Amino acid sequence: MRELLKTCIQFSGDVDTVAAIALAAGSCSTEIAQDLPVHLIDALENGQYGRDYIRLLDTQLMAFFRAINSTDKRENRYEQND
Repeated sequence: MRELLKTCIQFSGDVDTVAAIALAAGSCSTEIAQDLPVHLIDALENGQYGRDYIRLLDTQLMAFFRAINSTDKRENRYEQND
């Protein structure tokens, strides 16, 4: 993630949007090291939509995508047995 963030910054232009999309996708990948420096997360403000809110969204989204992924695998298994 550290290298992905550096690449997003070098991209220039709308860096915050590019980084948000790329890091969101990267956070779901087992192929990308989850090595963002802790201070980047700890230093986020923690108002109504701050650090704790982002962590809650992360937990909810990951649960949602795991559920979709397991449903897709079950459906594929059933299709293969037909």
